[in-house]
Amino acid sequence: MMMRVSRTTINIDRDALRRAGEALGTTGASATVNAALRDAARRRVLADFDVRRDIDGRPEEVAEGREERPADEP
Repeated sequence: MMMRVSRTTINIDRDALRRAGEALGTTGASATVNAALRDAARRRVLADFDVRRDIDGRPEEVAEGREERPADEP
């Protein structure tokens, strides 16, 4: 998988960055911010995961269950 990279200037809470780095096991601002972004996306996927539907459901049930939730809803 090719990672697309861009350079952006943002203001970052240094204490939050330090704590996030400790929690994620990363060093450096870029590694920590990128890991936090990936973690946020992963949490969204997990929040939408329904064990009964996604593991035990028929393919039609899985598709229907995913359609019920608007894309912009957390």
